[in-house]
Amino acid sequence: MARIECLAVDLDGTLTDERGVIHHEVVEVLERLRERGVKVLIVTCATYPAAVTLAYYLPVTRLAVAECGGVVGFRGDYRLLAPPEDKQAILDVARRELKGVLVESWQNLFRFVDVAFHPAPGVERADALRAAARAFEPLGFEVLDSGWAIHVHRRGVDKARGLRAACEILGVDPQRVAAIGDSEVDGPMFDAAAVSVALGNSPPQLRARATFAVGSGYYLGFLEAVKILEGKGLL
Repeated sequence: MARIECLAVDLDGTLTDERGVIHHEVVEVLERLRERGVKVLIVTCATYPAAVTLAYYLPVTRLAVAECGGVVGFRGDYRLLAPPEDKQAILDVARRELKGVLVESWQNLFRFVDVAFHPAPGVERADALRAAARAFEPLGFEVLDSGWAIHVHRRGVDKARGLRAACEILGVDPQRVAAIGDSEVDGPMFDAAAVSVALGNSPPQLRARATFAVGSGYYLGFLEAVKILEGKGLL
């Protein structure tokens, strides 16, 4: 397998700990990879402003994939990979049919095409996901659980599509990309990359799709994943 030119990494639960904190060990590894010429690309379900801010301040590529693959770009130069009117359509359905089941995330103020929710107080997460799927999927939307939020967006928007758009911008062959992640939303990104690593906090279905799986979770798993890729001579 050819050496990796681009490392696509999830953010929450991959570069962070359980509280969402990025530790100095992660920054040191990112700096080492940048010095080696590896393009580290943040691929996240977080908002575009959050992803771009991290792409600016961390030693990574100044390009980001946000909103579960729905937005790709840097600063004011970005592409939406789904119609922006989807956001209001999703919110209208949630407010009309899922009141008392889902609570809107405050982050939706800053989202373009992917809308985030949390289960309402007293509602089990699995029940909220099933109710959301019943309401949204017949309308052509997809419901996914990142572990941090319940995401709703147009079917066909995923991290694979966002990653391919980013590779086109960066001039990188997807077969020279490695991916690291921890949740079901990372599965399409794993399929699009040449090699993938699932962290210890990943669900079994993601570990089954990965090239490698590590025992450690969260940012410690990211550090272990990079060591594996380096040990294989891929980074």
